[in-house]
Amino acid sequence: MFRGINEINMDAKGRMAIPSKYRELLQSHCNGCLVATIDIHDPCLRIYPLPVWEEIESRPVCRR
Repeated sequence: MFRGINEINMDAKGRMAIPSKYRELLQSHCNGCLVATIDIHDPCLRIYPLPVWEEIESRPVCRR
């Protein structure tokens, strides 16, 4: 769908705003339903449209 890095600040209540250039696309693609998860390698959040997350979630987990 799209990729990119955006630095977004949280407000005093712990909320963040999705950049406007992505809002309309997300609204049309997944009705605004998102999943936020932490990245295990970098100090950041990863945000996925729900349909993309459901695909990731359905993949087998490889344990080492």
